[in-house]
Amino acid sequence: MAILSIQSAVAYGHVGNAVAVPALQALGLEVWRVDTVGFSNHPGHGRFTGGVRPATEIAHLIEGIDTLGVMGECEAVLSGYLGEAATADAVAGAVEAARRARPDARYVLDPVIGDDGRVFVREGVPEAIRDRLLPLADIVLPNPSELGWLAGVTVGGMSDSIDAARLLLDRGPCLVVITGVEEADEMATYAVSRDAVWRAAATRRERRFNGTGDLFAALFTGWVTRTGDPDHALAASVAGLDLVTGETERRGTEELALIPVLAEIARTGEHASATRIA
Repeated sequence: MAILSIQSAVAYGHVGNAVAVPALQALGLEVWRVDTVGFSNHPGHGRFTGGVRPATEIAHLIEGIDTLGVMGECEAVLSGYLGEAATADAVAGAVEAARRARPDARYVLDPVIGDDGRVFVREGVPEAIRDRLLPLADIVLPNPSELGWLAGVTVGGMSDSIDAARLLLDRGPCLVVITGVEEADEMATYAVSRDAVWRAAATRRERRFNGTGDLFAALFTGWVTRTGDPDHALAASVAGLDLVTGETERRGTEELALIPVLAEIARTGEHASATRIA
């Protein structure tokens, strides 16, 4: 089982591919890594070095993989942070190449746009995600802000979020997973399909973490690839994310404490179960 992961990378810390690759490998999956940017660290530290990889370079890397004749081994394409709008075409090319070789290859779109009403990607990237990538996606993983932006509606309560998710289902995906929903003392995640809604939650922590969305996207991609079961993937991914954030909080580190609990991540799926609420 191989996952083609196209997203950001940092030399220090755990965001983008720097968190996705070890997490996916911990689930027993091979990862083909393509980095959309190469930064020294997450910009949330206040300063960083490095830069964006041109879309043409990313397209050439994907073309090189395709030329090897191995795309039939790719069970899923996962995309995250895009350094520039043109990179969406390179991602679309990767999805199309994977599906030519393996028609059942999934495309999991983590639409990294922003959070809490703030957009933190370059101009044109949100539109490229909405117009070029969303129609290709099998699964899309927005936070509430990204969900509202993609659906073009104001998202208030959970009822609004589920209605917005169903709008996205009409544009291509078969599953919308709404991440990072703060509910009292819990952080909830919802998976919405055409005929069901599932919920999984963990205790809400009082601090913020960089890379949790990237980690969740990797875990969900890994679990749904392994099991084909979206509600199990939801519960196992929430449990894995809670494991890592709990260890990070315990250690008091700024970056996710992923490595100390890597061996435990696969075990979070042994007894995980989500609640069907609709």
